[in-house]
Amino acid sequence: MRRDFTATCYVIQSGATLLIYHKKLKKWLPPGGHIDANETPPEAAIREVLEETGLIVEILPQENIVISRSNARSIERPYMCLLEEIPAYGDQPQHQHMDFIYLARPVGGSENHNLAEVSAMRWFTKEEALALDPDADIFIETQETIAHIL
Repeated sequence: MRRDFTATCYVIQSGATLLIYHKKLKKWLPPGGHIDANETPPEAAIREVLEETGLIVEILPQENIVISRSNARSIERPYMCLLEEIPAYGDQPQHQHMDFIYLARPVGGSENHNLAEVSAMRWFTKEEALALDPDADIFIETQETIAHIL
């Protein structure tokens, strides 16, 4: 089975997280997408947030130790990683996403969603996200993650 590397970012501010309404999936999710060639997972997470929401973000540190040497340096460590089952869609066969999931805070830009992929975006408190229907509006793992983060 094909496996793709992806990066996702929960943007957090004032006790809420920003979710986008994904047109294809018809679900509320955090911004994210495929990691491009020669891109690190945190670079992809930051890029995806900017492309989908118009916000510039800073990854919240999750490090145990930071290395900064001429031959090796730390990159932002994910909050968690998931292996996600992606069903067949159109001409794309069933496959998996190896998702690097980050937490971030906005540091610039302006809220302006990309209409190509996103039909809406909204800040959700923990209670609002948990009130969504996991069978219709949001993935249960998104709710579990928000419950843990917030």
